[in-house]
Amino acid sequence: MRSLLLLVLVFAVAAGAASGATDPRLTYLQKTLKANMVKTFKKQAPSLKLTTLTCKLPANGITAHCKAFFTVSGTKGYYPVVAKLHDLGGKLTWTAQSPQCWNAAKQKYLACS
Repeated sequence: MRSLLLLVLVFAVAAGAASGATDPRLTYLQKTLKANMVKTFKKQAPSLKLTTLTCKLPANGITAHCKAFFTVSGTKGYYPVVAKLHDLGGKLTWTAQSPQCWNAAKQKYLACS
């Protein structure tokens, strides 16, 4: 019985480690997109600092939905971003929508004012 319990525990740990593996396509997308966004925002909003970028890969298709988190003048927020990786030449295009800023009083993200 003890060996069965040990075997189940080993499989549970292995399954947890396997599920935490990062998809290399996701890593590439996030790294490339963040570099492109930093370059763009450095010109348009020099005081804005992009901190992290999270994306969800589509099950099928080429459009990923991301959140680019930032800080600027003590304000934290994120830009909703739609990114497309085109097969021909691996070109990445993206558009950022209106930013959302953290509202401490309401404890949620709202449109930045």
